[in-house]
Amino acid sequence: MKVFSVSIAIVIQAIPVPIALCDDVIPISVESGMEVSWQSSMGFHYLVQYAKAVDSEGWKDLGPRVSGNDARRSVLDPNTGIARRYRVLQMFPDFVPASSAVANGGFEEGDVSFAKSWTGEANPPIRTTEEAHSGSFSMHCKLANTGPQPQEGRLSQRIRGAGSMIEGGKVYTLSFWTKNVSAGPSYVQQYHLEWLGEAGEILAAENYVNFPSHPGEWKRHMIPGLRAPGAAVAAVIRFRFVTGAIEEAYGEVYLDDVSLETGDIDPARQPRFIKVETNPASRISWVTRRNWVYLPFEVAIDASGGRSSLKPVITGDGGQVSIEVPQAIAANLLGSSMPGISLLSPGDLSVKQEGRSGLSLNWEKVEGKRVSYMILHGDRPGLLSHSIDTGEVPSGVIGAVEAGSTIYFAVLAIESGE
Repeated sequence: MKVFSVSIAIVIQAIPVPIALCDDVIPISVESGMEVSWQSSMGFHYLVQYAKAVDSEGWKDLGPRVSGNDARRSVLDPNTGIARRYRVLQMFPDFVPASSAVANGGFEEGDVSFAKSWTGEANPPIRTTEEAHSGSFSMHCKLANTGPQPQEGRLSQRIRGAGSMIEGGKVYTLSFWTKNVSAGPSYVQQYHLEWLGEAGEILAAENYVNFPSHPGEWKRHMIPGLRAPGAAVAAVIRFRFVTGAIEEAYGEVYLDDVSLETGDIDPARQPRFIKVETNPASRISWVTRRNWVYLPFEVAIDASGGRSSLKPVITGDGGQVSIEVPQAIAANLLGSSMPGISLLSPGDLSVKQEGRSGLSLNWEKVEGKRVSYMILHGDRPGLLSHSIDTGEVPSGVIGAVEAGSTIYFAVLAIESGE
């Protein structure tokens, strides 16, 4: 990315207020890379992500979320020289990705029998590859009485990470998957949750709660609406499996994918992938002022060849805006030693009809400097795909404008290195 110090003359807040020009020096950036574009819808946010073309380090966000506006939106990934894949997720504006406070909830880390971050007691469940809801591992608890003395297996985890993974006042959902192989008439399986304070004291606790067995199939158990006390900084999750105090009582179960989540877990609110297009692209960008308008402008040509009033495309909101330009132009700017490039003020510009198929543009010449000019135009407000070099002449004609079409244009003033 190359940054230029430029004078951008900007305009009006509302017609017919007189035009006011801004003399501030505003940096303009010129970038080339891969444009990721998609059709957006009002009422949704969009998140662009990328990953290496080969491999699988996982997906990473390419900038913040983008609001939908019922038009095409795009994001430019600056050229990194690394082949990438892209995807776009459509989501509700208030969507919060679910995140789990449980460490090693899928039991993928551990040694032969024990899972990392978990503690087993009595006849503890054993880490195994015999069954798994996801990944390769689960925990297996198999109990059988040899007399009336009940057999019991317990598994627990104390949750508290760096900076605390538990936040007081937040609402959590406990979720886990089980697959029962067998369950005798007195067999019981339970979960238990405690909220802990800074000193490890118990602030609140759920009673041991039974959950049903489903022999032969994986079943998800979800307990939503678990609000952590305001002073909570940690939690303890426990699982308990008990045969019952009768002879030959038995029970066998696999446990996997344990999570204590915040955020959206409703399947109906999960993001969905939408169709994207990728194309090499270049753009110039600058930071706007709130309520000021900028080139490019829109002009529509009616069936008789007459033109509509000029309509601004960009109204400043204090954020950064961009317009796309041909890659050849961007390459020239990026490779040049030119001290400045300016986006001309709409106040310096006049537009007249040129016959029935063209627009004649005239603007004030920049005094005191050797400046050449370039007209950029196109049929999309954010993509000015054609250029006309007028040299040092402060005027030019956009030709071959068909009746019934709408075009967008802007003018660049390029200061000579001399």
